[in-house]
Amino acid sequence: KKLSRITVRLGGCCSSARACPAYAEMAEHGEASSSGTPDLIVQVISKLLEDLVARNDQLPLVPAQVTPFHSSRPPAITVRNYLEDRILKYAGCSEETVILALIYIDQVVQFNPEFVINSLNVHRLLITAIMLASKFFDDVYYNNAYYARVGGISNSEVNSLEMEMLRMISFSLFVQGDQYERYRASLYSHVGQPPPPHAVAAAAGAAP
Repeated sequence: KKLSRITVRLGGCCSSARACPAYAEMAEHGEASSSGTPDLIVQVISKLLEDLVARNDQLPLVPAQVTPFHSSRPPAITVRNYLEDRILKYAGCSEETVILALIYIDQVVQFNPEFVINSLNVHRLLITAIMLASKFFDDVYYNNAYYARVGGISNSEVNSLEMEMLRMISFSLFVQGDQYERYRASLYSHVGQPPPPHAVAAAAGAAP
């Protein structure tokens, strides 16, 4: 059975996730507009995506399924290290940004049923979704060239991927507050604690 959408795995794939170590520091000017750095959320999402990729990599890749997000070979860096050691460390994402990025990735698959998340596209999906979510939610965010350096891709490529993801989700970045809270609660349920209170009641409903 093809496993594509991320939310189908929220039911139990991350229950054995380990505690995430604290980060030494965030990048300069990487202040988040949330209640804190999303260490636990990133831990869960990393496990979620790594499990999904491991299963989907067993499926044959049909040429018609290749998109601009697909690389010729899987990157050497793991999903967890890519999120922790590159994106979080140098882009300083808020919790809201990370959760919105997960929703955007889920919508890519929801709106494009033939798209399958695997080791060839997951890294580009992550950096692009994080960039779009940060632009939509955070008061201060980096330019595309900076995200390209963080993600290890060219500036022209990140520009192209930004437009491709927007097209794949019908240029809709707004997420209903109740949908955002369902994702947040589901992610926190895998670390055995309720979602902590946060300053922004409905991150998805904030004006861009």
